[in-house]
Amino acid sequence: MKISLLGSFRVFSGGTDITPGAPKLRQVLALLALNVDSSVSVDQLYSELWADRPPVSAQTTLQTYICQLRRSLGLSTGRNTGRGGPGSATDASPALLTRVGGYELRLPDRLAIDAYEFEHLARQARAQCRAGHVAAASATYRQALDRWRGSPLVDVIRGERLSAWSVRLEQQHQSVLEQRFEIELRLGHERAILDGLSAAVDAHPMHEGLAGQLMRAFQRCGRRPEALEVFRVLRDRLVTELGIEPSAALQQLHKDVLVDPGEAASVPRGGEPAAAPPARACSAPGPCLLPADTDGLVGRSAELAAVTSYLQAGGKGGDGLRIAEIHGPPGVGKTALAVRAAYRLRRHFPDGQLFLDMSEGGQGGIRFAEVLAAALESWGAPRANVRTRPADLALMFRSWTASRRVLIVADDVTVVSRLSEFLPAGTGSAVIATNRFRGRGLAAGRKVMVPRLSLEQMVELYAHAVGGRQAGDRMEAVRHLLDLCEGLPLTVRAIAGRLALRPDRSAEWLLDRLLHDRGLLLDVPAGTQSLLGTIAASHGHLSAPSRELLERLARDGRVHWQASDAVRGLKNTFAERLLEELIDAYLVEETFTAPDGPDPVAASEPVYTVPPLVRLAVERLRNDPGHGSESLIGHGSQDMNRKWLLPSA
Repeated sequence: MKISLLGSFRVFSGGTDITPGAPKLRQVLALLALNVDSSVSVDQLYSELWADRPPVSAQTTLQTYICQLRRSLGLSTGRNTGRGGPGSATDASPALLTRVGGYELRLPDRLAIDAYEFEHLARQARAQCRAGHVAAASATYRQALDRWRGSPLVDVIRGERLSAWSVRLEQQHQSVLEQRFEIELRLGHERAILDGLSAAVDAHPMHEGLAGQLMRAFQRCGRRPEALEVFRVLRDRLVTELGIEPSAALQQLHKDVLVDPGEAASVPRGGEPAAAPPARACSAPGPCLLPADTDGLVGRSAELAAVTSYLQAGGKGGDGLRIAEIHGPPGVGKTALAVRAAYRLRRHFPDGQLFLDMSEGGQGGIRFAEVLAAALESWGAPRANVRTRPADLALMFRSWTASRRVLIVADDVTVVSRLSEFLPAGTGSAVIATNRFRGRGLAAGRKVMVPRLSLEQMVELYAHAVGGRQAGDRMEAVRHLLDLCEGLPLTVRAIAGRLALRPDRSAEWLLDRLLHDRGLLLDVPAGTQSLLGTIAASHGHLSAPSRELLERLARDGRVHWQASDAVRGLKNTFAERLLEELIDAYLVEETFTAPDGPDPVAASEPVYTVPPLVRLAVERLRNDPGHGSESLIGHGSQDMNRKWLLPSA
């Protein structure tokens, strides 16, 4: 049996195509093939097939899928057939085994799966390169790339795990392309690779490594104008789409091309390759596993400068691990700021940039294993030796990063001890962590608080998000509408996205809807998030007494400490401790009133305010405790799409 995961999904047995046609069967088989010779849990299969909403009949349905795969593909159950006894499989026959809590696809040779053969050949080429066998490595890299027939699983429905694996393999493909072209340039084969290298740059238009190689190839062939054009096009894209300049190395190469015709003389007139230079070790570029940068980041220049300037020094090495923690209210854009800063800092951490989703809703442990395994494989660790337990991967990760400069973005850190397990060991590495609780951060590092946007900043973000459709809106209505957003980019993007989808509706129409029911702002999604979802996540991590106090305070909205019914009956020290937790979670704001009377030395009286949108969210969560962030993604968006599309009465 042979299985193709690269390009179209295909299964062959004895040369006959036996690929399942049903979408769910293909999805199950793809996930089993991805984890060949390893058990895939039932929960992982449920998550892949139905995300967070498995049907009541999920167990029976999955068992039916397994039976259909065994029958249509001729897979044995492995029972009483192998020398290992019941439950084992023979070395010669493919089998789909039932394991405790899951299933396992067993193949006599995992290289019968083209994706594994691709990875095997890439590792072999890297080993040849490190040993100095450059010509052999070049041939092996070409063999690996011959296995690549297109993006993985293009005709398979992909859930979270298959999508993550596809992205990782695409990144590995880019890495292999870059390594192969680097060897060809060292061998003097620049004329032979020009067409392939140009096609690779077209396919990956913002890949700085490939662009630099194409510039060098053009330079050596005496085609300096084309080399300069490659740089110009790349720089325009980076500045326009990401707001960043090319790396220092690429800018230096640009200067070299401008000043000197370069290495064109090393290529004979007849176009024959020059003699191979002395062999030297090959190094793979570090993985960039960051999510896409957010378009239109507004009003964050000071905070961005604070993070990047502090961490740039860490990228030089020698000063130990540097950590920047980003705090702020729910929906204020902490993740967007962290990702933008990471892209700005890429050139200072050339060995890789990783993103860890540490939220409970993001299934942190699984994501850690996937991300760390992808990073280790990109650095050359054999897949067979990458264990799946996060604790084991963390130990390997520390060892691999000890001599590297790596940047980690740890998003939504609610339990600091979990982050401590995955910190890189290199003295030149750095971490950007976002934390929804100001008081639960790491002791070391720089703290950066992200404030709410001003009205003018919200107007700028709104104009960017809605495009030209706001031309007919009265600015007074737009400002009133944005004033309801309480300075949160999440809500501004949400309403702007809603209006951008409804060009027939005006800002006045939306303002009228919100004035009648401001709670709509909690539900309208901005991408996969809603404000209620992110507030619910903070609310769920509070202690029970703090949640109870928050509900009391939310009934009044704004209370004076001494005159508050909410804290009456509580000991002052206990109430103060609960209030500190609420303030640290940015769910309650603390201000101070001027003292009464003429005595300027008298202590100011604290006033505690629950922001209006937080009040609405707390009321919703009190009436429907299960209405949290997970349910919002699956249900809230559809319900709110229906509500928002109804015409105003």
